Amino acid sequence: MKKNVWYISKYANVNNFGADTRQASFCKEFAKAGHNVRLITSNSSHLYSTLPVFKSRYKDMENDGYKITWVNTLKYSKATSIKRILSWVWFEFFVLIMAFRKQYEKPDVVIASSLSILSVLSGCFYKRFYNAKFIFEVRDIWPQTLIDLKGFSHNHPLIWFLSKVEKLGYKYSDSIVGTMPGLKDHVENEVGLGSKVVSIPQGVNLDFYTENQQELSSDFIENYIPKNKFIVTYTGTMGDANALEYIVSAAKALQSEQVANVHFLLVGDGYLKEQLIEQARGINNITFAPAIKKEQVQHVLRLSNILVASVRNEKIYRYGISLNKFIDYMYAKKPVICMFSGYPSMINEANSGEFTPAEDVQSFVEAIKKHQKMSLAELNTLGENGHRFLVEQRVFSTLGNKFMELFK
Repeated sequence: MKKNVWYISKYANVNNFGADTRQASFCKEFAKAGHNVRLITSNSSHLYSTLPVFKSRYKDMENDGYKITWVNTLKYSKATSIKRILSWVWFEFFVLIMAFRKQYEKPDVVIASSLSILSVLSGCFYKRFYNAKFIFEVRDIWPQTLIDLKGFSHNHPLIWFLSKVEKLGYKYSDSIVGTMPGLKDHVENEVGLGSKVVSIPQGVNLDFYTENQQELSSDFIENYIPKNKFIVTYTGTMGDANALEYIVSAAKALQSEQVANVHFLLVGDGYLKEQLIEQARGINNITFAPAIKKEQVQHVLRLSNILVASVRNEKIYRYGISLNKFIDYMYAKKPVICMFSGYPSMINEANSGEFTPAEDVQSFVEAIKKHQKMSLAELNTLGENGHRFLVEQRVFSTLGNKFMELFK
């Protein structure tokens, strides 16, 4: 049965303005299935610099068979700015006002996707007053993320308020979708409603990988990618949550052990990049490269031997992670090593690499040395395992069908 579906997510985006995010990919699948779909998002984000600029309160457009409503909200530049929280409030207020705008059809299904967690309030409103089915999508566990990764006190007024919003979403929603595999345990611990949780992890948009790829420039390859080395690559943000100081420490350890053939390549930008470069001063087996376009990431990954990631040893991760980075890594058909001590998924399920304990440099170093000693055929087998797992189990068409079961 055809439904009017509203997917509310402040940080969603589409390819014309930076990238097709998870929400955009699901909206496309919902529309293909015959639903009338509207993605509601904001033109204020620290993640993208090319979002639409307009003076009116809303801007409506068509995209891939579904509608997008951009909400004109307070602008900010720093992720830690108080303006970011004010922008959340601004966004939700005008999402609620859409109920009184005649041009917008009333929803049968509302998906409120964190972040912003305040979208829970919009989901509750449309469930209460329009009898819409409310699905709470949890992509980051807030406010626990602020407590574990930013050091906020449980008694902080913001934490108290966001905790109330979180529990409201768990209790009042009809279904809870989690990208992390262990969310059920968290919801059960918080409100005793773990049975509501359905795990729908990050997915792969095959069209992006087959149609939108770009090659790196010859200058980039010449300047940043060494020849005749076993290249260990990280791509992405260089921020606190990424725990890259442990990867730099691993490079130091391998140099001190005189493992000459291994070279680390860290591609990206972030507020900790200069600090990491300073930490790496004096060693010659690591290169820091500038950020590249998302369309070029596959090229740099293909030029690597193994791909790495890391997260901190924090309680928040005991429920698992579903990193977009893993999608890129596994599609590139390369083995993956990740420093992570939480609920394991993807890499172990696919048999495409391994997890080593978070913040444990020596275990990480041993895993790298083990993979360096593997034959090319062995490395290729691990990489193929990851790619096959993605295309068989994580395409958005498959995940979209699972999501749409919740509309009934």
